[in-house]
Amino acid sequence: MASPPPASPRILDSHIHLWPASAANEDGHTWMTPGAPLARPYLLSHYLAASHGAPVVGAVFIETDRRLTPVEDSGADDESTILTRCAGPLDELAWLRSLVEEDDAGREMLWGLVPWAPFDASPIAFGRYLDAAEKTAGVAAWARVRGWRYLVQGITDEAAFRRLVSSSGWMENLRECGRRGWCFDIGVDARSGGPWQLEAVADMIEKVRGLEDAEGIAERGQGRLTFILNHLCKPDMLQHHLPSLSQNKALLDAFERWTVCMRRFARLPRVYMKLSGGFSEMDLASDATADQAVTRLKPYLDVVFRCFTAQRVMFGSDWPVCNVRGPGGEERAWRLWRDAVERVVGGHEAGGYDLSHEQRDRVWFGTAVEAYGLTPPSVRK
Repeated sequence: MASPPPASPRILDSHIHLWPASAANEDGHTWMTPGAPLARPYLLSHYLAASHGAPVVGAVFIETDRRLTPVEDSGADDESTILTRCAGPLDELAWLRSLVEEDDAGREMLWGLVPWAPFDASPIAFGRYLDAAEKTAGVAAWARVRGWRYLVQGITDEAAFRRLVSSSGWMENLRECGRRGWCFDIGVDARSGGPWQLEAVADMIEKVRGLEDAEGIAERGQGRLTFILNHLCKPDMLQHHLPSLSQNKALLDAFERWTVCMRRFARLPRVYMKLSGGFSEMDLASDATADQAVTRLKPYLDVVFRCFTAQRVMFGSDWPVCNVRGPGGEERAWRLWRDAVERVVGGHEAGGYDLSHEQRDRVWFGTAVEAYGLTPPSVRK
């Protein structure tokens, strides 16, 4: 029998979003339509209030899908228009710089930054953007950039999706991240987009690994790109109020395809999974309990922990997005997700796995530190 878990494990939240009042609108984010539940500022002070009382020692900021500037097709190539197109993400980096340089909480709590980058651009334009991003971020914030994200979950045309993630330019941009020691956060959506999104991304990662192997890169050597899968890859948990997955053939087929992809991902080195984003994929009642959340998650967590083990699973809250469908909203959602994960890793009767102290610490802290290559801000020179 495993030893009793520690009462207060240290927590490194691997997935939070923040934005200022200036970006809390459609001009800053196309998805912030008038009246949208998240169309207001979400600052680090708000996050600290939501997680108050929990032993959170740090967090990783994940880009917020800032609005891109449309660029007229005037015959200019993307090398000359890239900075105009990407003014919004660069503004986000400038704001993050102010948090790291001028805000005591930001300096202490933001262990890592994962901004947006134009992986769809040509390698020359991509390099130009990285140069501008480094200048915009400044020394302190740039040192905390541990990876990049480009959301592909919104691409619902399968042919277009596959063309993009298998293109030579996309591959070279990914490889450049690997050479610089960065990670790539993957946002796909098995429910809204379809299981084919996961299958195409699995093909993509396998292709990257093949390119790395052809270059003779050792498994953990410099140049091996780390991939971090967000939100369990968003499986279809909305319908899991059914007594059994087997009673719905379409749902069962989607679950089996998702499972096959989990196995493919887990077979590849340096691929990690975030235990995050679950509330967005469920329809729990506003007064739901952590046990009810775990019950809904159970079929998917069984697969994730069997494939990845605690060594490659990390806690993330997806705050403040977790508030939208999370039971209790702004007041309870973060803590309820924390409680659900505690039941999972602590061997609770609702469906936990009774992990050892060391395995629990991996999920709450160590996996994120390893995957992102994080160090506490207090020890940075």
